[in-house]
Amino acid sequence: MRNPFKTLRIDFVFFFGFAFIVTLLVGVVVWISYSSSSKEIASNTSHYQQKLLGELNKKLTTSLVGIEQSSNTASKNFDVTYNRFQAGTKYDKVRAQAEIRSQLNNYVFNTPILHSIHVYSVLPLNYSLQEYVQFLPFEQMKEETWYPLIDKTDDAWISEHTIRTNSGDIPVISFARKVYNNLNQYYALMVLNIKVPVFQALIETEGGRSSVALLDETGQLITQTVNEAFSQEQLDGIAAEIERNAAGSKRTGDEFLVWSKSIDSKWTLIERTSWKDMTASSLQITRLFLLLGIAAIFLILLLGVLVARQFMKPIGLLLKAMSNYSPQKQDALPDDYKNEFGRLFQGYQKLMQRIEELYGNLEVQYEKRREAEIKSLQVMINPHFLYNSLDQVNWVAITAGQSKISAMLSQLGQLFRLALSNTGRLVPLSEELAHIECYLQFQKVRWEDRLEYRIEADEEALRLRVPKIILQPFIENAFVHGFHGRRSAKLTVAIRPADGHLEIAIADDGRGLRAAASESRSAKGGYGLRNVKERIEALFGPSYGFELVPGETGGTRAIVRLPIIEEQTQEEDA
Repeated sequence: MRNPFKTLRIDFVFFFGFAFIVTLLVGVVVWISYSSSSKEIASNTSHYQQKLLGELNKKLTTSLVGIEQSSNTASKNFDVTYNRFQAGTKYDKVRAQAEIRSQLNNYVFNTPILHSIHVYSVLPLNYSLQEYVQFLPFEQMKEETWYPLIDKTDDAWISEHTIRTNSGDIPVISFARKVYNNLNQYYALMVLNIKVPVFQALIETEGGRSSVALLDETGQLITQTVNEAFSQEQLDGIAAEIERNAAGSKRTGDEFLVWSKSIDSKWTLIERTSWKDMTASSLQITRLFLLLGIAAIFLILLLGVLVARQFMKPIGLLLKAMSNYSPQKQDALPDDYKNEFGRLFQGYQKLMQRIEELYGNLEVQYEKRREAEIKSLQVMINPHFLYNSLDQVNWVAITAGQSKISAMLSQLGQLFRLALSNTGRLVPLSEELAHIECYLQFQKVRWEDRLEYRIEADEEALRLRVPKIILQPFIENAFVHGFHGRRSAKLTVAIRPADGHLEIAIADDGRGLRAAASESRSAKGGYGLRNVKERIEALFGPSYGFELVPGETGGTRAIVRLPIIEEQTQEEDA
């Protein structure tokens, strides 16, 4: 990403940068205002709703404990009367059942919130939709949907379900209690039914503006003031938090949940309020702040435009003077600026004076430069002098009959010509191979038939570019360290493109890495290869280089990896 201070006009940068900072500042202020006010509203709402739910919990507990105590008394009276039912005559059984119905009717009539009582027992079936007390078969209760709630416990509250009455099916919430005899045998079940609207009235908040749900101690949803306001899955999601904190609050999307447990932790009331409704007043204040902020932004931006123009005026005058500059004519700059712009104008004028002086001295300096270049050329060493000198020594060796020395001097001269003929950093691979061919021929004079070497390269690879004199250090290292003290030597150079790079493998049958390394500690070996590594990393980066590994049948194998470069660029040629 480009730096806008380097690419855009100063007035644009100043204006839009100022606008961005002001807009960001207003946005941060508005956001902080909205967040802080929302948190304060949530905190206050949570506090007061928890107190309200605590009071509702007390009222609810009083009513529900009364139901539970009534059921306990009724179950004991039921057992006493039922014993007479079993031991008496047929007439006594009828009277006992009538007495049980009368007792249970008294409980229904004396408890305002109680709607009816269902008894599942072995008593004769007496089911009438007009009666408040119904006697149902003992086995029928296993077919009820709520039976798993009471199966493994003595008593339990049953969430909303429907029962049949003379007015049709009505929703009720029930409390079920098992009846045991003196032998602790379970032989009857009493179910006390409460109409759902009556039950909901116990937990409804003032005005009914929010939804309230009632959970039992197991976390089961018993009832709620608004149908489908809560789901069991949603309540299970906050069950862990309710377990940790008896009272608390949590926001989930547009829902703000507040809960409170009863003192005995048997009941939990959860109230749900719309977050949008809670923060409506805070949102209005935030919108007002936002409108004021937008108005302030426009005023500040207008001021910014005026200030930017005043800043750009002297800069524009300076740019105009610079673009129209010529030694014969110069635009006059104002001299009434006493600040940084004034010092900038003065500096520009001094610079122009200095430029005029430089123009006057340019011709003299040019002449001096030409003289210096001529003197520099005169003292440079001419490579042809070196070639001619080697040729003279070669003729002396030929005259003296020293054919080996003559051959070595000839190869050495060729090496110098190849090394000095091309001054670029990269050379064709064919030229680099010609260079090492000369070096191998130079060694061939000494080793004669005891030296065998082979160079393998594709025709296409010969046109690729490689760093100059990059392979000779490996060849030289093989002779200095690998073949030292040996009577014969074999060397192979294999070149091929592989996996997007150029791979050059140089293998010898010398003494191997360990022997060569122990000798190189006291010799000069290693500096040439270090130089090669540094050159490759400087040219192509750390992804390329070389490694030395033991050969498959002994000796040492050097693997050089270079990028594939097909064309020479001006930078590489420099």
